[in-house]
Amino acid sequence: DLKTVMSTSAGWAPDVVRGDRTIDFATRPIELLDLIPTVPTSQTAVNYMEETTFTNAAAETDEAGAKPEATLALTERSSSVRKIAVLLPVTDEQLEDVPRIQAYLNNRLPFMVRQRLAGQIIAGDGTPPNLRGLLNTSGIQTQAKGADPTPDAVYKAMTLVRTTGQAEPDAVIFNPLDWQDVRLLRTLDGIYIWGNPSDAGPDRIWGLPVIQAQAMTQNTAAVGAFGMYSELDVKKGLVVET
Repeated sequence: DLKTVMSTSAGWAPDVVRGDRTIDFATRPIELLDLIPTVPTSQTAVNYMEETTFTNAAAETDEAGAKPEATLALTERSSSVRKIAVLLPVTDEQLEDVPRIQAYLNNRLPFMVRQRLAGQIIAGDGTPPNLRGLLNTSGIQTQAKGADPTPDAVYKAMTLVRTTGQAEPDAVIFNPLDWQDVRLLRTLDGIYIWGNPSDAGPDRIWGLPVIQAQAMTQNTAAVGAFGMYSELDVKKGLVVET
């Protein structure tokens, strides 16, 4: 004869202890902030001078001749400091009962702020309280792609930076989906131009490093002298208050 089987459903359930690991939600990484030089400020607005007139009249001059006169003019510009904030209500019991919750929040909340900042640097529209991002800055040059292959259009944009912008470009920002198209370029006989698929491949184009940023508008790339002609002024930095 058989007796009733003593199993986990009628006896003791196995003791399960949850580990400390937390799997973060898949979200857009921060790809851009290291590209922009960062300096501190204590002001409510960042005022600076821009050289708006540069007339170089230097020329060869005869003895006792009149020296040609150059022209320089400066214009004061101002950019207001903006605040990026996020709030997460947490009960006292959570903070007291879960040892890891404080460290978890101290990681995730600053990440949210930095992720938002990276997006604003590229595409902020400048309407308060938004920052004015790269793509919405007045006076930036544009190079139409047209029928050009992407590498050709990028090189033409680099030439615009060098000739009209009078600067040396130091990086190119791509949307990852657009860089994928470049990375998969092949010759007519099927050879990958940007390296063998078994290799990591160079994230470079025409010698410049490529920054893949999801905040960059698809089908748009940005070429610039970011290290020399861009600046992120930070008033207070990241602060977590409980």
